[in-house]
Amino acid sequence: MKVRMPHFTPAVRIALGLISLIVTLLLLIDIALNLVPDQTDMQRKIRESTSERLAVQVTSLIQAQEWDALKLTISEALSRDKEILSLAVRQEDGKIVVKAGDHHRHWVSPAEGKSTLTHVRVPVYARNAHWGDVEISYVPVTPQTLREWLQTPLVALGLVIVPAGFLAFYLYMRRTLQYLDPTSAIPDRVRVAFDALTEGVTVIDRSGRIMLHNKAFRQLHPYATDDMMGKNLSQLPWLVGSGEAPEVPWEYAMKSQTNTSGHLFTITQPDQGVIKVIVNAAPIEDARGRLRGCMVTFYDVTQLHRANEKMRSALVALEASREQVEKQNEELMRLATRDSLTGCLNRRAFFSAAEPLLDKLQQEARNMCCIMADIDSFKLVNDTHGHQVGDQVIVAVARALTLHMRGGDLLCRYGGEEFCMVLPGASEEVAMEIAERLRNEIEAHVGTSIRTIEGLRITSSFGVASLKSGADNLSELIELADFALYTSKRGGRNRSTLWSEKLGQETATNETSGAVAGNRT
Repeated sequence: MKVRMPHFTPAVRIALGLISLIVTLLLLIDIALNLVPDQTDMQRKIRESTSERLAVQVTSLIQAQEWDALKLTISEALSRDKEILSLAVRQEDGKIVVKAGDHHRHWVSPAEGKSTLTHVRVPVYARNAHWGDVEISYVPVTPQTLREWLQTPLVALGLVIVPAGFLAFYLYMRRTLQYLDPTSAIPDRVRVAFDALTEGVTVIDRSGRIMLHNKAFRQLHPYATDDMMGKNLSQLPWLVGSGEAPEVPWEYAMKSQTNTSGHLFTITQPDQGVIKVIVNAAPIEDARGRLRGCMVTFYDVTQLHRANEKMRSALVALEASREQVEKQNEELMRLATRDSLTGCLNRRAFFSAAEPLLDKLQQEARNMCCIMADIDSFKLVNDTHGHQVGDQVIVAVARALTLHMRGGDLLCRYGGEEFCMVLPGASEEVAMEIAERLRNEIEAHVGTSIRTIEGLRITSSFGVASLKSGADNLSELIELADFALYTSKRGGRNRSTLWSEKLGQETATNETSGAVAGNRT
């Protein structure tokens, strides 16, 4: 929570400044001319005189060996002088002959035998020889309590001058400022019209001090309701740093003597709310073109910004909704075009993508190859291990087939355990090489990837055909690859066969096309 500093009127601020200046001058004059006597120096002189007189009396009494009179003199000195805490007469051998007061508690032997302001040692001589010393303990020179501090001359002088001077300056300045207030020269009807403006307006002088401001400006922030006269607009804490530019517009306008507009300020309120304002500044010049000040306007656009924020939020929500719809459409497209088990293209999507590709390649006189693949003895896998393991085998084979696909190749799950792949631009040699790599990959890794069945061996047979084999459309190309696949099955499985015209003649002689589909297990 922000703590609001106490507000002082201009008269109070000026009075505080003047009395501070007076006190400072008095202190400097005292340092230079020593107007207030130095209490420490005065105490030193008094204590030196007292100690010397007492030492003379003690010396005469000691020489006369009047010990009772010596004791009486010491006691009277202690009771007569309030500055003395204790006294003692000590012989040279350290024995105290007579004392007054709690000398053991108050006396502290001075360092190197030199007397101080609080502990004085005066030598006593008898018959021209050092007999002993008079030891005197004084109260501290510096004040020890608040009352003693207040009674010191300098502090007492300040306690009188500061309140009296501040009151005199305040009364005088309050009366003076009534004549100097620029608003007093403005007619009431002008001030009423000025406050009727919906925009916040303030007029500043060349130094940036506020000379005039209206009601709308004071409503920009709770702290602006105070007396703003004479304050620097660039130093208002609630306004400083709220603009986007490093230099405030009114300073730029006065520096360049040109109008500036469209500066966005975000004014934070004590309740953490914000007010958005557009700030415009126009320099004020006299008849000779000399700069006299600047007029600054503050246009509240908070509601407009809130509406824009709501619109932006709606656009963001709409964009998020559009992205969600696109994701759902992509998912629907995937479900409509992909096989749910393997993720490969289904037959309808495969033909939709492959037929336009085939037409384009034929127009460009380029080749296309087709590979048909079938899992060997798949019915036996299903019958022996169940359909769940059979599904795992199909997924593993599909994953192996995608390993060696090139960019632009299409893979389709053509039937239950049968897959079809088209290779745009591939030669028959490349297609056979890819088919062999796929066959080896399936034989080496698919069976071992089924962790639930130990020692499972999976192989596949492949058939390859190309447009150069005489096919005119996609269906004929697939049919030729299917004939080659049948040949691989009939030849012992787990092998790849390239369709050729000779192979076609042999296939037609031995079996019909209907027998091909029935014996492919």
